Amino acid sequence: MSDPREELQRDVERTRRELGETVEALAHKADVPGRVKEQARDTKVRMTRATSEAIESLPEPVAEQVEKARRHPAAIAAVLIALVLVIWKISRRNG
Repeated sequence: MSDPREELQRDVERTRRELGETVEALAHKADVPGRVKEQARDTKVRMTRATSEAIESLPEPVAEQVEKARRHPAAIAAVLIALVLVIWKISRRNG
């Protein structure tokens, strides 16, 4: 038979450990900004991986053009904005 004091000590240690784990879990749950940053970082990693895989599956000339475009995002943004403005202007004339 074990000593009741030893059993009590083990119970106290187990309770402290469980309480520590609970507090840690609650702190993580309450850290919304931290969790959002973590999720954004994970999403960025997944999207980067998926983009790389998609580019690798393209024919070589197309993949080269995509890589060039990725190096110049401001130019792509400018072209997209211009395209949206042209579409908007045409739709206002016809509407």
